[in-house]
Amino acid sequence: MINVKCFPLGVLAANCYLVTNEEDRVSLLVDPGDYSETLDQQIEQFGSDRLQYILLTHGHFDHIGGAAAFKRKHPNAKIVISTADAGYLQNDRLNLSYHFDVSIEPFTADLQVGEGDELPFGSHSVKVISTPGHTSGGVCYIIERTMFTGDTLISGTTGRTDFPTGSLREMAHSIRRLAKLEGDYSVYCGHGGASTLQNERENNYFMRECIYDDLS
Repeated sequence: MINVKCFPLGVLAANCYLVTNEEDRVSLLVDPGDYSETLDQQIEQFGSDRLQYILLTHGHFDHIGGAAAFKRKHPNAKIVISTADAGYLQNDRLNLSYHFDVSIEPFTADLQVGEGDELPFGSHSVKVISTPGHTSGGVCYIIERTMFTGDTLISGTTGRTDFPTGSLREMAHSIRRLAKLEGDYSVYCGHGGASTLQNERENNYFMRECIYDDLS
């Protein structure tokens, strides 16, 4: 059974998720934007050596700022980001920390991933879907029927596309691709509340437009 706990972290209160696989006793983090003792205590209670991954949906500071600290506390965990966004981790202009006057520790990823990659997570797997638009290397991570969308799909809207390497056209393609996935998913976004994919299909203006608009 997959359980998800949300921890808004950092100056922009971006959502970090602690995901636990109760059946196989393994866990992972998604987008730790800052270090949190409260979150770290939750990791320790489940088992520090059971934290397998620190998954980063994209390279902006409010989603990566705590990764280095959590890696030090839990060295067995592998930091994961897309190949296209790997350079953000040491570039304060690209990750926007310079522009927001925030200091984050530069670091490198243990694993770089891309479209179609899968990471073992106990008896489950973490599937990677490439969803550029907010950044050129934005990805979503899917575990069974649970989706972590970062700043690609946000409940009722989408992420901004006016930052470096962002693209409105790529975002439209990414949103359309998510909309056309079969079935329903629980959607955990980078900001704001959780949703479902079907709810977004029906009520998110941008997703409705992307379903029916010809963007080829």
